Amino acid sequence: MRERCKSLTGIAIISYLLLVSHTAFSTELVVGFGLSRPPYVDERSGSGISVELFKQAAEPLGWQYKTLFVSIKRMQRLLERGDIDVAVEMSRAQPGLYYSVPFISYSNYAIHSRDPGFTLTSMQELARHSICAWQNASEHLELTEIVAGKEDYLEYSKQREQVIEWLNGKCDVILIDDTLLRWHLSELNQSSSVHINNQWGKVLLPFENNPLWFYVAFTDKQLRDEFNTSLKQLVQTGHYQKIREHWATTKKNE
Repeated sequence: MRERCKSLTGIAIISYLLLVSHTAFSTELVVGFGLSRPPYVDERSGSGISVELFKQAAEPLGWQYKTLFVSIKRMQRLLERGDIDVAVEMSRAQPGLYYSVPFISYSNYAIHSRDPGFTLTSMQELARHSICAWQNASEHLELTEIVAGKEDYLEYSKQREQVIEWLNGKCDVILIDDTLLRWHLSELNQSSSVHINNQWGKVLLPFENNPLWFYVAFTDKQLRDEFNTSLKQLVQTGHYQKIREHWATTKKNE
């Protein structure tokens, strides 16, 4: 009788813990995305490659969540404070968080607006040029020492502004993913206020982590583990690649 009571008590405890766990994760999560990186993330439409990939991975898990579009630096602070539960497209630089398997990659190039014969054999050679980069590029590309004190090295939280500044001659070289650049040029080509220069040198950055992978960061390990399982399934079925290809070509074909 005593053993039976212990067994029933154990079952009750396990059932309670499972109920608590389910209740905790059935509440609405807050998921952070960066700003101004269409076709990966477009806060204007609330869509994009990364937004759709996260949605498709989260859907089988039954997660309820609301999205928040903020700058990368603000998203980092919100995650550190626990004001959001998940941050999409993060480097693995912040300790104390739980990171997914590789989520999305960017192929980053150095593109020179004035010299079609532009070449680059090392990252150190970037120091000779004025540069427009994305926010936190110095961290992502380990450029901190190379650009230290460099007044003509600029980072932009909004990549549309980064592209416009480069087109307007603010810098010689733009560091950017080629899919992002094509997207913005397609949009800006419809504006008479911006001159599109189609003569440039394009060099894949000689950086060992190129293409550069980003991850989904979680404040909770169990959420991370569940997401990893679903994301791997998305990749294995081929649906991951279909989403990437669809969103990368949508603007071009409109």
